[in-house]
Order: sequence, then C-alpha cells, then structure tokens
Amino acid sequence: MEVSSRHHSLEQLQALERQEKDAARAKRLRIVVLAMQGWTAPAIAMAVGFTRRVCQRWVYQYNELGLPGLDDRRGRTPGVPLSEEAQQQLRQRLDAGPKPEDQVCSLRGKDLQRILQQEFGCVRSLSSIYWLLHRLGYSYLRPRPKHYKANPQVMQEFQTGLKEQIQQIQAAQPDKKLRIYFQDEARFGQQGTTTNVWAPTGSRPQVVRQTEYQYLWVLGTVCPQTGHAEGLLSPRLNTAVINVFLKQFSTRIPKDEHAVMIWDGAGFHRSGTLRVPQNITLIRLPAYSPELNPIENLWHYLKSHHWSNRAYPDYPALEAASQEAWRASVLDPELMKTVCAAPWLDRALSN
Repeated sequence: MEVSSRHHSLEQLQALERQEKDAARAKRLRIVVLAMQGWTAPAIAMAVGFTRRVCQRWVYQYNELGLPGLDDRRGRTPGVPLSEEAQQQLRQRLDAGPKPEDQVCSLRGKDLQRILQQEFGCVRSLSSIYWLLHRLGYSYLRPRPKHYKANPQVMQEFQTGLKEQIQQIQAAQPDKKLRIYFQDEARFGQQGTTTNVWAPTGSRPQVVRQTEYQYLWVLGTVCPQTGHAEGLLSPRLNTAVINVFLKQFSTRIPKDEHAVMIWDGAGFHRSGTLRVPQNITLIRLPAYSPELNPIENLWHYLKSHHWSNRAYPDYPALEAASQEAWRASVLDPELMKTVCAAPWLDRALSN
C-alpha cells in the first residue's frame, strides 16, 4: 500500500504512535507506519488483528485527510442527504401515494430509490433509503380500510359539532353523569382469518384458515373513558336483536348516569321499530366513517389475539370461543381503555 508523505514523515508518525494514549488510535497509526515501511495489506492485517480491507481503509483515509482521517467516526449521526425543502417535498410525495407512472400500488424501497434519483437527484443504496425513511418518521405499516365514499369534511364537521350535542344532552339530563359509549357489531364464524406468527427467517409458515359458513354476531359497546363494556351474542342481526341489546345494556347503567351511545347508520339502527330506553341517547356517526368508531379496534384485537389461525367445528364451538375471548379481554377495563382509546373524542370535547 502506498502512503502519502505530504502529511508526515515516517519518524513523525512513529513519534505520534508512541505518544498516543488512545489504544485504538495508536493501532491505526501503527497500520500507517507499517504501510509506509513497505508492509503489504495482508501482512499488516495479520500483525494488528484487523481484516485486510479495514487496514486499507485506514490508509486511504489517512492519505486523503491526514490525521483527522484516523478519527473514530462511529456513533456520529449521519446527515440527511436532502435539504429541509426537499425533505418536505419527499414527505408530500410519500403521503400522496403512488402516481400512475410509478406503476405500483404501494411504494417500496426500490421505488423510492428511483424517485430519489429521478426527482431529487440523490443516489443512495437501499439501506440508506430505509434509514432516511425512518429518520423522516416513516414506517412500513398496514393501512386500515377506508371507504371510497368517505367524506372528510363531513367527518370533521361531526367532530367539531359533537361537543355541542353532548352539552345539549347534558342540559336535558341535569342530574345525571354522562358516559359516552361506542357501539358496533362484528360477524365471527367459520370464514377464518389469519394473523402473524413467529417463524424462522425466510420460511413460509402455515396456519389453519377455515372456509365454511356458520357464523354468529357479536354485539358490543365500550366506554373508552372507563373501559366498561357490554356485549351480546346472537345467531342473527336485525332490529329485534338490537332492541334486546339496548334493553340489556340499559339495565347495566348506574342510576346516576346517562349513556350517550355513538354508533353507525346501519339499517337496523334507523328502523322505525327501534326501541331506545330512556337512560340512553343515540348519536349517529357520519356515513362511511368506521375510523371514528374505536370499538372497531376491539374486533381487530379479538381476531388477532383469539379468533385467528383456528378452526371451529360448529356453532357451539363458535359461541364458546366468543365467550372465552370476551371474558379474557373485554372484561378487563384497563385493557379496554387502551384498545378502544378515542383520542379524537378527547380533542373534540376539550376544544
């Protein structure tokens, strides 16, 4: 290996090595000294206990930068290769999703590598692309479904006006403490689902996914503030079942409380035969807005923790699995306050 003599002479480097108190830096100086004395890279590697490439790298850095090239740069935070303006443009590009010319439904590392090169003039390796994405606060997440008819403006107006609705209900129930509940129904049956499992890297694990046709309905309501939940299992779902559920729920409401139940606009929630107990007031969510109903998270939790990767031979097995999962999870108020947390509700009522 050739060592540049424009920085120091051999004698100066040997003196610096003797004076150096940092053992790691002294070893790097030793690499340069040996290279200047004519040692080959493999011989130096054997002498100092490094690989040949590491020894070559320290010599190259010394040739380019002098003594600063021997500094230990590990632990230093690398700089983002884009200006603040370019970072903001990249965020907007990511948030907007793929363009037709991208010819993909989801942007992956290779796509972003191309976009950085073509649109930002920045060439980076795939590992650098993933580092940049994490540095900008992005992760590769599975999105929740969104109905194409969802109206963001209507949803925002609902959130803005909810506080006034709650105040009106409170004025009509001056001697009661209001509790806000969210209600929904989920179908659970032999059309199975799968969820993630731990398996050896590179393998394709197999789990049971049933494809038969028996099912039941799980009706539930949860108060995000207290974690209190009530449920009902039914082989069918119609207004008569909803009436039974509401009547049962009304008996569980303390006498000094009034329940505000927020639910969607399903047909059996709007039927003329619906019977609402006096200690419950209903508020309907905007159409196509399940993201405003935190009990949706409960169904996801039950499927991912209890109901997936399994087969159920008949209706009694489905019923037993539903009851077991409900007892294990939904009867835990602290867990429900976490699973069914509603940050948007807290913001709406605090504004």
